[in-house]
Amino acid sequence: MKKILLIVISVCFINCSSQIEQNIDGKWYLINKSGFAEFTITKDSLINQKVFHNFDKKYKSRRAAKISKKVFLKDRILLLGENPKNSAEYYTLMTLVPSKNKNYVEYIWNGIDSISSIKTLTKINQNDSRKLLGYNLYTKEYLDTLKTKKSIEDMTIKDFKKYLKLFSKNLKIAMTEYKKNIKGYYGEASSFNFQISLQTLLELDYNPIQDSNTINSMFSKFIKNEEIKEFMKTLKEK
Repeated sequence: MKKILLIVISVCFINCSSQIEQNIDGKWYLINKSGFAEFTITKDSLINQKVFHNFDKKYKSRRAAKISKKVFLKDRILLLGENPKNSAEYYTLMTLVPSKNKNYVEYIWNGIDSISSIKTLTKINQNDSRKLLGYNLYTKEYLDTLKTKKSIEDMTIKDFKKYLKLFSKNLKIAMTEYKKNIKGYYGEASSFNFQISLQTLLELDYNPIQDSNTINSMFSKFIKNEEIKEFMKTLKEK
């Protein structure tokens, strides 16, 4: 009897812990070119609002969508909305991948883009073994921690070469996947490259909270350097 009780308690603990680790309700922030995009996830709604770096709202208007169902899978979380044209069908509002430390979630851009029943969407995603790629959405508290990382103003030529090499690799991986999933005009190239640039900075332990001006200044600082020019030629050849 004691063994059975112990097993039940253990299973309950594992399930509860897993659920806590995957809780994505709250406010999450995407770094953009002039501040943040604030995503508020509640029990049944998804709200998007652009804010400045001090978190003041940029505009009075905001986007809101009803979450009909949250589906927790092994490698991702689906936020599903009801198809306004057919109440029996659903579509994916967001596909998210939680982090182990709970400081951020990945907002997946190459997730499954289909309209179907919850059961079918769940099955399609369960059978999806592709590498998921996304942009980081951070907690407000973790943004303060990111500010303490190395400043790009102190970046050396050696580190900028590391940055260029890693950025080139990350961009190649992303573009290969992008072309598989999205046909036609590459309309969001600017924002796409910006997000990859930020995540590359983070991988090198630099502060990723940047805007268009600071990223442009970083490139301007090094781009005319002869050593960098030669290094960039080698990257193009690969």
